[in-house]
Amino acid sequence: MAKGRSSLEKQVEELLGRVRHLEAYRASLVREVNRLKEHNGVLQDKVRELTARLNQDSSTSSKPPSSDKPWKERRKQKPTGRKPGGQPGNKGKARQLFPPEEVDRSVEVHPDRCGICDAALRGDDSIDDPVRHQIVDIPPVSAEVIEYVMHRVRCRRCGEVTAADLPDDVPAGCAGVRFQAIMTLLTGRCRLSRREARDIAVALFGPKARVSLGTVAAMERRTSKALRAAYDEALDAVQSADFVHCDETSWRESNKLAWLWGAVTPKLKVFRIDARRNREAFRKLLFTFGGILVTDRFSVYRAHDTKKRQLCWAHVLRNFRGIEEIGGKAKSLGVSGQKIVKAVFKEWYRFREGEITRLGLRRKLVPLRRRLKRLLRRHVNNPVRPARALVTDLREYGAALWTFAKVEGLEPTNNAAERAIRKAVLWRKGSFGSASPAGSRFVERMLTVCESLRAQRRSILHFLEMTIRARLAGRVYPSLMPRRA
Repeated sequence: MAKGRSSLEKQVEELLGRVRHLEAYRASLVREVNRLKEHNGVLQDKVRELTARLNQDSSTSSKPPSSDKPWKERRKQKPTGRKPGGQPGNKGKARQLFPPEEVDRSVEVHPDRCGICDAALRGDDSIDDPVRHQIVDIPPVSAEVIEYVMHRVRCRRCGEVTAADLPDDVPAGCAGVRFQAIMTLLTGRCRLSRREARDIAVALFGPKARVSLGTVAAMERRTSKALRAAYDEALDAVQSADFVHCDETSWRESNKLAWLWGAVTPKLKVFRIDARRNREAFRKLLFTFGGILVTDRFSVYRAHDTKKRQLCWAHVLRNFRGIEEIGGKAKSLGVSGQKIVKAVFKEWYRFREGEITRLGLRRKLVPLRRRLKRLLRRHVNNPVRPARALVTDLREYGAALWTFAKVEGLEPTNNAAERAIRKAVLWRKGSFGSASPAGSRFVERMLTVCESLRAQRRSILHFLEMTIRARLAGRVYPSLMPRRA
């Protein structure tokens, strides 16, 4: 009996040992499953993040609209129920007739017969209420060849022969001042290639206007040198502006990556090409600027005092949209953030339309500012990395979101800089950048002059012509500064 009991106890102990082993093994499996679940959650968040980054476009990030895939479905807008085009009650706009003093030629047209009974009509029966119809046409223009015959005269006293010099405003090359201004307008403002500009010149002004591609390039170099004084003046003037919109885009110089920076005010738009996209390059554009800087959240701009900054709300809206598309635990942040941003824009539009005063705007923004603070506080430890990074950034530089409510003329978006720099993007897409530093200087100066004059509603061709003449004659260059009303 004792021997049987001992054998049974051994079996029980062995079974208990197996049970303990199985329980330990089960516990290790549970820990492994929990670890795999946690790891799977991290991987799912990463997949969502990478998928959202892959699907980013101009509506969910800082990417330009030109980078959007043409087949990507646009974000659907809420239906308004209105048909496209002019709405009922819209007065519309019609072209106004030029006053009589601006009419260059008038053609009298009389009816020959009555439109009812076909009776012959006499011109002296006209009534004093004629119908006026005006057209704008351009007469044929042909390039003219001007020959300067520089005579040589022998001095009667010493016998030395002296040749006459060219007049001060006559260039040494084969292209006249206005021809040079037109050609650089075609390549610099209209962004045509040199070959296309040459062909357009022949089509507009006849075969006498045919020049070589090298001559077109020489015209650009001479015009660039002539515009240097106006460019430097604009660059210095923008340093003392009350506020400046700033943005940057990629460029190519000598087939290497470079960056085109833009500093924009309502009447001056200055551009600069640099090999770098860092704080040093930013400070070369705005080296002494102490006003309010309007930008996106790019870290380079943090070199400027946060109290004198305005972050672009349109970029913030796109950031929240991108966070929403990541999904998971970041989705609620994206959805709630978009609601706050849209509420801010609603109040801004009411202020812009004159429905509320600036003081009323500031009061309306107070609860929205509190809502945004609470939202960011709730998501400060969000497990999704991009969401957490956005929250950290907005909490640190959140004060720069509300500057527009206090400063006259300041807007809550950086659209002014993006619209201005769009011209550079189109130029880059057509030309693939510039082939040399001299080409980059031409781009900087032409963009600065053309966009600034366009904002001031001044003639670009006239300015180019006067600038080229001033350089040839050694006279004072025309100013790019806005004219006082």
